[in-house]
Amino acid sequence: MRKGKRGRGRPWQHPHSDSSHVPFASIGHSETGPGGVEYHVQYLPGALKEYVCPGCLHTVAIGASNVVAWPEETRFGMPSGSDARRHWHTDCWRRGLRPD
Repeated sequence: MRKGKRGRGRPWQHPHSDSSHVPFASIGHSETGPGGVEYHVQYLPGALKEYVCPGCLHTVAIGASNVVAWPEETRFGMPSGSDARRHWHTDCWRRGLRPD
């Protein structure tokens, strides 16, 4: 082993890279929805394409912050996992404009 040599990692004077462009920038968590149903929820800094918000049926514009949510457990015959994911306007999700 050599003495006096340092690793070739990021030099101290250089700032960390910006990770805000990461599509899933928030950590997913659970929130209780209507009827006590648990939803897996993730807050995103911006939409990468247009989606229709199931709360208000208006378009979630490209670049708009939004919420991705899907039920953790689904009723018989309902889609689950990635098939059940929906992009919501953050305000629609917070106001509780969710389907029963």
